[in-house]
Amino acid sequence: MKYSLKILIVCFSVFWVSCSTQSLFDKAGLPDIKVDKDPLVLHNDSVRFKLRATIPAGLVTEENKYTLLPEYQYGEGALPLEEISIDESDLAGPGQAVEIIRNMAFPYMEGMDRGTLRIKGLLEEVETGKTYTTPYMTLANGIISTVNLARVGQFAPGENIPEVGAYMSYDDDFMNMAAHELDYYFPKSSAQANPSASNEAFTNELEQLVEKEAEINKIVIQGMASPDEPDYGSLTAARAQVAEQQVKTQLRKLGYTGNVENIEIELQRKEPDWLLFRHLLRTFEGIDMQERDKYFDVIYADESYEHKVEQLKEIPSYQRFSKERFAQMQLAKIMVMMAQDRRSDPEISAMANKYINGTATGDELTEAELARAATFNPGLKDKQLIYEAMLKQHGSALAYNNLGVVYLNQAHRMIKISDKNNKVNEAMRLFRMSNEIRESPQAMHNMGQAYLMWGDYGAAYLEISKANARAENNPDFQRFNEGKRGALDIIRGDYKLATLRLDKAPETATNMFNKGLAYYLAEEYGQAAIAFEESALSNMEFGYAFYGLALVAAQNNDEERLYENLAKAVQRSPYLKLRAATDLEFKDYFTKQAFIEAIK
Repeated sequence: MKYSLKILIVCFSVFWVSCSTQSLFDKAGLPDIKVDKDPLVLHNDSVRFKLRATIPAGLVTEENKYTLLPEYQYGEGALPLEEISIDESDLAGPGQAVEIIRNMAFPYMEGMDRGTLRIKGLLEEVETGKTYTTPYMTLANGIISTVNLARVGQFAPGENIPEVGAYMSYDDDFMNMAAHELDYYFPKSSAQANPSASNEAFTNELEQLVEKEAEINKIVIQGMASPDEPDYGSLTAARAQVAEQQVKTQLRKLGYTGNVENIEIELQRKEPDWLLFRHLLRTFEGIDMQERDKYFDVIYADESYEHKVEQLKEIPSYQRFSKERFAQMQLAKIMVMMAQDRRSDPEISAMANKYINGTATGDELTEAELARAATFNPGLKDKQLIYEAMLKQHGSALAYNNLGVVYLNQAHRMIKISDKNNKVNEAMRLFRMSNEIRESPQAMHNMGQAYLMWGDYGAAYLEISKANARAENNPDFQRFNEGKRGALDIIRGDYKLATLRLDKAPETATNMFNKGLAYYLAEEYGQAAIAFEESALSNMEFGYAFYGLALVAAQNNDEERLYENLAKAVQRSPYLKLRAATDLEFKDYFTKQAFIEAIK
C-alpha cells in the first residue's frame, strides 16, 4: 500500500511539473523576433541578415533549454538554417528575459526569390526530455537578387548569345614573315655534326625553302639537350653553334641565291626548357597517369635543373622513358624567317577555303595568314577548322588559345549540360597548353571565362586577375579585362571597386550596364542612372539598360519613368519580362494597373 502510494506521488509530481511547464510556456507567449531586412537581400553568394530575439522571462532556466529553429521555405521544400541554442548561460539574471543577436547567412540557390524566412521556438525539459513548440513565425518574405543581373557572358532564352573569350592576334608587320621550324639532331652527349639519316628531314625541308627563291631575313637557333646528357649549358651552346654552320653550309650547297653571310642569325641561350619534355611525356603511352604525375611534380618543383634530373632518375619508368624518347630532345631547333610578298585579304580568304573544304595539303598559308583568315570567317565551325589546321602545322600558343576560344563559344550554344561541360573541359586543356608554350594574358583570361561558365566565380576571379597582371604592357587588353573583372566584383559584393574597374573598361553596352548596376547596388542612384542611359544609347536593343533605369525610377518613386523603361526592357528580353513580374525591387507596384500593363 505504501509502495503504491509512492508511485502515485511520483506520477502526480511528474504530471504536475509537466502541466506546470506547459502552463508556463503557454503563459509566457511567443518570443519577439525580428530581422533587419524584409525582403532579404542577396550579397556576394549568400543571403545575410541580422536576427534579434527576445525570449520571454521564465522560459530559460536550469531545468529548461530553449532553441530557435529558423528555416527558409521555398518551392516545395525548406532549407534548415543554423539553430540558435539558448541556456542558462545566456541569462543576465534569474527569471529575466533573454536577448539574442545573431548574424545569420545561408547560400543562395535558384528559385529562392519568392520564399519565406520563418522560425519557431522549441522548449525542452532537461530532465524529462519533453518538448513544446511555438507555431512558425514569418520573419521576411522573399529575396532581392539584383546582383544576379551582372553580365559576365551569360544569356537567357530569347536573348542574343554574346561572344566570350580573348583571341590572340599577330602584329601586322609579322604578316610579311613566314616562319619555318627545322630540327637538327645530334648523337647523345655530343655537339659533333651529324650527317646521318636522322637529319635527312632537315636537309629536305631546307631545300624546299631554297626553292621558294625568297630572301631569308633571319634565323633563330636554340640548342637543346635531354636530362641524361651532362653539362646542359655548354652542350646546348655548342649545338647551336654547330647547327649555325650546318645551316650555312647547306644553304650554299643547295644554291641559295642570297648572300648567306648577310643573314641575321641569332643563337638563343635559354635556361633548361621543359616544354618538349612535357610534350614527350604526355604522348608516351608506356606509363599511366599516376606515374606521369610523378614527373610533373619533379619538373614543376622550385629546384635546380641538376636536382630535378637526379629526382627523375628515381622514378621507376625513367629508364624506359629516357631510352624511347630522350633522343628526340638531343637537337638544335632552327627557325627560318623568310620575306615574302604579303597576300591580299581576298587571296588569303580564298586559300582558307581549302582548309574549310578539306582540300588543303598543309602549308598553303603561313601561321600568320591562317590567323588572319580566321578573322574573315565569323562562323565557329570555319574558325575551328582553320585553327585546327594551324595547330597541326605549328602547335603554337596562338593556335591552342584561339581554338580554345572557339570551343568556349561552341559550349555557350549547347543545350545539353554534359556536352557543354565536356566542351569547356576541352577548351581549358587548350588554354593550359597555350600557357605552357608561352604564358599570355589572353589564355589566363579565357581560363577565367571557362570557370565562369561553370559558375566557379572564385577561380574565375583569380585567373582574370592574373591576366591583368600579365598584361602590364598591353593597356588595351587590360581595359578589356577590367570589364570582366569589374562584373565579378559586383558578384563578389565589392560594388565600389567594381565602379573603379568599370570606369577603365571599354564603353560597351554591357560594361556600362554593369557599371550602372554597381552604382545602384552601392545606392548611388544618380551615377547609376547616368551609366544605364549610356548603356541604352550604346545599344538600344539591350533590354538590361532599360531595366536598370526602371530600378532607379522605382527607388525615386518616379512611376512614369518606371513603367516607360520597364515596358522597353520586357519587350527586348523574355527573361526580364518574367523577372519583372516577381522582382521584389518592384513589390510596391505589383498591384498597380500601370505596372501590370507595362510588363504585358
